[in-house]
Amino acid sequence: MEEEISLVGLTEDMRINSVIIGFIDLCLMVFPMRLRACYLLGSHASRDAVSDSDLDLVLVFKDRLQEGEAERLERFRRSVNAMARFPLDVSAEEEARLLADGAVNLKQTSLLLAGEDIRERIPLLPLDQWVRFAMHRPYIFMERARARAEGEPLRYPLKYPDPRGTLYGYDHSAVMDAEGNPRPGFKELVTLACRLAMADLARKAGRYACSKREIIEAHRQHVNDAWSLLFEQIYACRKRWGYRVPEAPADQEHLRSLCARILDAENLFLGSYKDFLLAELQRGEVRDRVLAARRLGEILYPGDEVPAALNQLEAAPEPELREAARESLRLIAQYSAS
Repeated sequence: MEEEISLVGLTEDMRINSVIIGFIDLCLMVFPMRLRACYLLGSHASRDAVSDSDLDLVLVFKDRLQEGEAERLERFRRSVNAMARFPLDVSAEEEARLLADGAVNLKQTSLLLAGEDIRERIPLLPLDQWVRFAMHRPYIFMERARARAEGEPLRYPLKYPDPRGTLYGYDHSAVMDAEGNPRPGFKELVTLACRLAMADLARKAGRYACSKREIIEAHRQHVNDAWSLLFEQIYACRKRWGYRVPEAPADQEHLRSLCARILDAENLFLGSYKDFLLAELQRGEVRDRVLAARRLGEILYPGDEVPAALNQLEAAPEPELREAARESLRLIAQYSAS
């Protein structure tokens, strides 16, 4: 982007726009002559935001990140989050990587805010890589919902994050009100449901979908199984209450009933995820196989199938793959015995 701010797109919310303008101005000061473009993703870009929605902002750096820029970006993210009136989710992409590897969300559902639009030059991520991305996403939300000792794997089948909690622990992440005070929230529940639906949609129907609304609608259209209704009902709560736990007892009871059912969807996914990870050990690039080997140590599956598959990697020619398998076997041995 040029040194002088040149806005291309804005949202329909003037409060959000004022944050965006200030954010881009700061970007130009912190990263002079280094940014190709700034894009808006998520519900604000798709005009489906609720009061507690984050601002998902992507900075595209020219060519590759230079030495020290990743650290500077992290400090910048912390600083702007502390100052912003709305929660910001700021990420960075390298122009060279986007043009070489492709993208889905940025290419298909983003809003250009400032700079040079390169979306037409970005290839669509190949379907096999999109399936891989979609299948790995739900684990992130399952893992961070469940408190345990550092390094301890998840245990399959999962239990509720908090069996005694009003919402079984799916309200573990707070949302901030207009004064910056934390309030009980269920945003993680909605995101988990959408990521489960996205993985289903990619694996079973070979479909690309990124925004929450698009995922839920496409799951009904292209998968249409017993889980489509649950995903729709959880998403509908977002429209009714934003991401804040409602105060009315009847509303809380409805939300609680949905939380009670999402555990079965998590465990059904984890069962298919094991088969996916075992297949990944033998295909794709080395980095994909290494991630699969590591993930099989981060989820404790019963039985001998996983240890047997990891033991076979002792003969792998890639040292990083052998090391990942050994570490996962160590975790399985340690926590299976406890």
